[in-house]
Amino acid sequence: MSAYLLADVGGTHTRVALAAPGRTPGEPVRYRNAELAGLEQALADFAARHAGGVRPGWVAAAVAGPVADGRAALTNLGWQVAEPALAEAAGAGRALLLNDYQALARALPELPAGATACVAARPAPPRAPLAVLGPGTGLGVAGAVPARGGWAVVAGEGGHVTLAAADDEEAALLAELRGEMGHVSAEALLCGPGLARLHRRLGGAAAAPEAVTAAAAAGDPAAQRSLGLFLRLLGTTAGNLALTLGACGGLFLAGGILPAIGAEAVAASAFHERFVAKGRFRGYLDAIPVYLIHHPDTAALLGLRAWLDDLREEQP
Repeated sequence: MSAYLLADVGGTHTRVALAAPGRTPGEPVRYRNAELAGLEQALADFAARHAGGVRPGWVAAAVAGPVADGRAALTNLGWQVAEPALAEAAGAGRALLLNDYQALARALPELPAGATACVAARPAPPRAPLAVLGPGTGLGVAGAVPARGGWAVVAGEGGHVTLAAADDEEAALLAELRGEMGHVSAEALLCGPGLARLHRRLGGAAAAPEAVTAAAAAGDPAAQRSLGLFLRLLGTTAGNLALTLGACGGLFLAGGILPAIGAEAVAASAFHERFVAKGRFRGYLDAIPVYLIHHPDTAALLGLRAWLDDLREEQP
């Protein structure tokens, strides 16, 4: 069977792996995007040094940005990528570009045991819609819904919806930000740079997002306040997404920030209270399980493999 060459392209790193149809992708090789001229360089290097002479039938890449007509401009990176160039770089017969959260959403029904941790454990009905969102370099959002013979992915640019306030403190904060930014999207605060912006806005020292989360874990009051507000806003946004998609099968948390914080810390925060705080639909949301994906990059590679398997099954 023809092999797949798979790449997950985030804002900071690109991960590349081989996979066989129906199999778990191999251990990925990680590249720093700042050291690459483009995605083609990573694919060509992997094909030359790590593929063991295997010539893939398909190359597929999940990228952090919108995809149209086989082309993508990576929102937080500045790369332009196109399917023909990827196929040439990888030595593959065909190429496929997906938004990274399209791939991650397709992975949700395929996630093996141990790939997630529970934030809110609830029984889930079989083959019910699933939703995923994740704060990282940006804020990714997508869903998966049952379809004939498999799953269909609902993808868009949900990270750029208008961020909603749920109390007076948040309303005042967002009013100040609107004066500076105009439109305040969910991604404006619910991502790594957004956490750093939020921390500065609340009076904390300028710090990288990982420094804020580390300080919060160490008991720093200012960092704990910033992270607490971050998780409350994320809970409100996650509840909106679950209602919009009817995601009774589960809400999955991904991105680069939350796995470092851990499911227990997210569960101990006000995240879930905000997730369910939707008035008369509180009970509807409280019945939805919430999971944290341990390794979203690995999950995206799994989703790419599943997507290519779907394409193979559709072909005569």
